[in-house]
Amino acid sequence: MNRKLFLFVSLIALSALVLSTGGPALASPAAASSLTGYYNLFGHEGIGTVGPVLVAGPAPSVGDYVPNGCRYINVANTTWGQYILRYPLHLPNGVTITKVAAFVADYNTNSGGTMFMHLVSRPWNSRLAGTDWGSAGTSAGGAGDQTISDTMSKVVNNETTEYWIDMYPVNSANPGELCVYGIRVTYTVNGAFLPLIQNGG
Repeated sequence: MNRKLFLFVSLIALSALVLSTGGPALASPAAASSLTGYYNLFGHEGIGTVGPVLVAGPAPSVGDYVPNGCRYINVANTTWGQYILRYPLHLPNGVTITKVAAFVADYNTNSGGTMFMHLVSRPWNSRLAGTDWGSAGTSAGGAGDQTISDTMSKVVNNETTEYWIDMYPVNSANPGELCVYGIRVTYTVNGAFLPLIQNGG
């Protein structure tokens, strides 16, 4: 048997062995259990609107600091629920929200000056106020730059539900003492969907 014939026969024998075992010679890597993603919003993306206390009325004016874009409700001496900064969320369908964080400036030196964060969801085409899934606030009395955060486990269903974050200021005569630098939403993607994402499917 010459060398070329020997190599050909060997290759055929190896192929038959692989087929008989019912799988490839090299095992596929195990899929990851989940992937962590981040959805970020700039402070100046917040929409000034009336809160649940006023129910209806003209939208309040907003202000921004330059160059950091820290946004605030430009109305003095507000109480909780009068006016809010609203941040709509456009998250991938099916992901699980695990944490929401707001980066804010709180230089309001009166004892009641605070900023509150709320994650809210509501069914589409509904007049309901929505479901509050988590909230947190800054410390009163003025404490400089702060991070407000809350952890949770909320699955996003964009077919039936809309999602947003509301920021509630309780300020004084200088409304710019409470402002929002930005928002970050942390979420996870189920590992079963990762091959589709990685392959562009």
